[in-house]
Amino acid sequence: AKAGRLLRLADGVVLMPGADREAATRLAALAQPFTASEARTELGSSRRVVLPLLAHLDRIGLTRRLPDDRREVVRSTETP
Repeated sequence: AKAGRLLRLADGVVLMPGADREAATRLAALAQPFTASEARTELGSSRRVVLPLLAHLDRIGLTRRLPDDRREVVRSTETP
């Protein structure tokens, strides 16, 4: 396992290191583009966690938010 710092995404929303890239990999399997609701269902999480996670993925360039608020995965996360 790769060591790293916890991901603090929002007040009370903390993920394990690498959880963001794992989420992006899972989201890449969805029909593109996808909604926040579809992401929530795929990841089995709540809006409280998924919305800050999606914003984080946008910031680090793994996903892109579209004008209609849907998102698409734009970069592969399959790195060692």
